[in-house]
Amino acid sequence: MDSKPIKPTIRNFQGIEYDISDPKFEGLSKRAIKRLLRDEQWDANKEERKSSLREKVRVKRLEKRKQMREGIIERPLTKKKLAYLSEVTNVGLVVDCGFSDLMTEKEHLSYVKQLGYTYGKNKVASKAMKLTLTSFDDALKGILDQKLPTWQQWKERKVSINTESYMDIFDKDSLVYLSADSDNVIERLEEGKNYIIGGIVDKNRYKNLCQDKATKQGIQTARLPIGNYLQMASRKVLTVNQVCEIMLKWLELEDWQQAFMETIPGRKLKDVTLIEKKNIGNPHTDEITNQELGHPSEFTIVDMNGRPPQQSTYPATYAPPPPSSPQTPAQPNTQNFYRPPESSIEPPPPSYQDHSKDYHVQQIQ
Repeated sequence: MDSKPIKPTIRNFQGIEYDISDPKFEGLSKRAIKRLLRDEQWDANKEERKSSLREKVRVKRLEKRKQMREGIIERPLTKKKLAYLSEVTNVGLVVDCGFSDLMTEKEHLSYVKQLGYTYGKNKVASKAMKLTLTSFDDALKGILDQKLPTWQQWKERKVSINTESYMDIFDKDSLVYLSADSDNVIERLEEGKNYIIGGIVDKNRYKNLCQDKATKQGIQTARLPIGNYLQMASRKVLTVNQVCEIMLKWLELEDWQQAFMETIPGRKLKDVTLIEKKNIGNPHTDEITNQELGHPSEFTIVDMNGRPPQQSTYPATYAPPPPSSPQTPAQPNTQNFYRPPESSIEPPPPSYQDHSKDYHVQQIQ
């Protein structure tokens, strides 16, 4: 009696031959075997991918150097050159390091990274601030030695590190503690003022921490004018280095809206709406008038999700229809509206319902 033919065990997957009888495939499904083969192929080509990437970087670098020699692009300034050209203003930035006992080990690691970014950004800024670290204790020094040993190379003329509190270093009247919970809004950074940032990473765990500390010490508090320029869907927590970068950008441009848009990470700007046009009238007033906004054709009425309002008998901002001739009937304008002087507004009909609070003004890009 003839025996059954032996079933071949050699298989092929994307040009890779393998033996299905190999013990490493025992008990694996076809999908799991394919996944294992792909992983092995990926690991086998690791050095080849690295070599290819290095070659691409080398070619790109050579092309960039060629363009700089030919004057097509400008040669970028080095960090050393930027630091040399940096102008130190009379605006002080103080990082209050007195919260070490309130942070976990993971939060400490994030905090020391923020300190490094803060020092680096301020060092090369075109208009730098006088950076000071206060309440710098042995615990923080040990964490920096372990997690960020390069801090010992920080230049003394770029940062002042002190174990004392800011209350013992600066005049009390010059201190302004930055807190998102403050009722005061900063309009501009003033020369001679020292702005304090609470050096803590707590994921908003401690409510009103900096505000309560400053109030207890009798120090003036203030917050950045984010709410005057950006409408954010929720409370956004900014890191120490992000606050520093916003302030540096304002010193360079004197434009809060531009400073926020260029500094706040994109992931935090997903649900943001620009509240007002930049550089108009008094940019720090809460009430926006038609004169400040400019010509009404630059704006449209939208709801909180950026959509135009539903069709209705009367617009969100009621205005009387323009006069029309008998030959040309008036056409309703359902896109752009502006509020005329109060004296010229006719009272709405009894059936009119005011929905103006359901909408806000958004600039057309």
